[in-house]
Amino acid sequence: MKNTLLILMLFAILSCGSDQLSNSKAEKIIASCLDAKPEQRTTPFTIGKATFRDTDGDRALMQKYMALKEEGYIEMELIKEISRGWNKGAKEFSIKLAAKSLEYMEQVPENGNVAYAKTFKYVVGEVLEVHELPSLNSATVKVNFKATEITPFAPFSSRDPSEFWVKELAFTKTSNGWKYCDNF
Repeated sequence: MKNTLLILMLFAILSCGSDQLSNSKAEKIIASCLDAKPEQRTTPFTIGKATFRDTDGDRALMQKYMALKEEGYIEMELIKEISRGWNKGAKEFSIKLAAKSLEYMEQVPENGNVAYAKTFKYVVGEVLEVHELPSLNSATVKVNFKATEITPFAPFSSRDPSEFWVKELAFTKTSNGWKYCDNF
């Protein structure tokens, strides 16, 4: 019984000091990197004058703007309806940001018509696999990211926040342990 207990204690001590990169260790390293430099997604967002043509794509885009208007994030007024020429049937709007939307803006130009709105942040959903390359003192880690802090401007993003994002990351083994974001 004493020998079994002694062997288990020795095994526990040795396994705690292991230099192997486990899924949980990789997740902690990536999470600390994301705390230091978040993976924030943004999207361009038209302000000022915007023209919406009579096409399926522009009608869908206008619905996104109207949803923001109804929620009080933008002010949107019809300037004119175009009744002649190649742009016949198009509508021109004046779009202004409401004070409520400023907390979601990454960049708002003074004299421009494209602002950049925050859409969501990525956090580690799960580490899928770790593949160590001992001869190179490196590892490849496959990570499944998920979106959090989804803003009202997320529908304008080219990425769907409900979909997971899988990415392979390169880790380096140093004398101080495994590193990922020291070069961030």
